[in-house]
Amino acid sequence: MPRPPTKAQAITNALAARIVEGELDPGTWLPSERELARHYEADRSTVRRALRMLAEQGLVQLRHGSGAQVRTARRVRRAAADITRQVGAWRGFHVSAQKDGRTPFTRTTVTEIAASEQLAHHLDVPPGTRVLERARVQGVQGEPPVQTATTWVILDVVEQIPVLREVDTGPGGIYSRLEEAGHRITFEESVTCRLPCADEQDTLEVGPNRPVLTLWRRAYDQNGRVVEVTHRVVVGDRHELVYRYGSGA
Repeated sequence: MPRPPTKAQAITNALAARIVEGELDPGTWLPSERELARHYEADRSTVRRALRMLAEQGLVQLRHGSGAQVRTARRVRRAAADITRQVGAWRGFHVSAQKDGRTPFTRTTVTEIAASEQLAHHLDVPPGTRVLERARVQGVQGEPPVQTATTWVILDVVEQIPVLREVDTGPGGIYSRLEEAGHRITFEESVTCRLPCADEQDTLEVGPNRPVLTLWRRAYDQNGRVVEVTHRVVVGDRHELVYRYGSGA
């Protein structure tokens, strides 16, 4: 049977929920340690530990002599369908960030790798198959990264579209190049949630107890073949994913 959370963790969880759900707005000062200790029936050292954990999760900033303040960074509000249309030179994350009045950035590295067993399963190819990997870190200027987005493309598609080996694949990115080459793409996406692993903590500048969303997106061509897979790891409270449905869906 799992152990119940410690008192400090329970306080952290309660305050984190109020922040993530928008009850405590960015810039709001939390009550004093004394007030929190009285409210949660805990000693001040326990409250102090809970506030440190909130700071490690990136939800508050601790200011000596002033207290704890909810971080002022705004979420990027992203439409799930933003990859299906090109706006100017962009698709995907840049479209949503710019629509929100933010200045996005992307850092990209491109290499060729052998598909792991997990990746091979998503690409529907044998393990060890050589694929092109495009690894990106994305966010908005002046703030920590919002997400990593790693894309893998099967090599016969890359041979058909050599520009996919370049950092800059041109206006609209990979999906525009696939469309130009005659591929009619449909997407399938699955979403889960977990805690970040060590390298994700470093890259995304988050603490070990800060949840991240993990999204696997498969791109199918008109023949039902998987031609590309993207795995995104998104810091939960830096991002809002919006789905829009119709009654005929």
